[in-house]
Amino acid sequence: MERSPELAQLVTDWFDAASRGDPSAIAKHVPADESVRLIGSDPDEWLSGGEAVAEFLRGEVSGGAGNVSFTPNDTEAFAAGDVGWAATKVTIAMPDGRKVTPRWSSVFVRRDGVWQFVQTHASIAVSNDDIGWTYD
Repeated sequence: MERSPELAQLVTDWFDAASRGDPSAIAKHVPADESVRLIGSDPDEWLSGGEAVAEFLRGEVSGGAGNVSFTPNDTEAFAAGDVGWAATKVTIAMPDGRKVTPRWSSVFVRRDGVWQFVQTHASIAVSNDDIGWTYD
């Protein structure tokens, strides 16, 4: 795999659109394919199928309504042919000043020249010590 500036830019554009409350990127980059998956940071955010994922993401963008900002940091992106992946730490700033920085990753497939999400995952880091996971 090689570094992909194109996918890195897509990640930046994706979160910029979300920050503006613009759902147009969802229609372009989330296919209706049944194989699409989204796993979010909330235990109930395990979605199957592009239509369910797109509906969820439209709700997220609408809910933020341009009042929540998403800033990707330390983005990495790689591709081999028509398959690629990206990972970033995205800082989400709420209107009341609270911030959270989940880890975010996605797998992409290029179809007809357009990169589309086929799997996306976000998680909020919790230390192993905090959950009692030890390697003794």
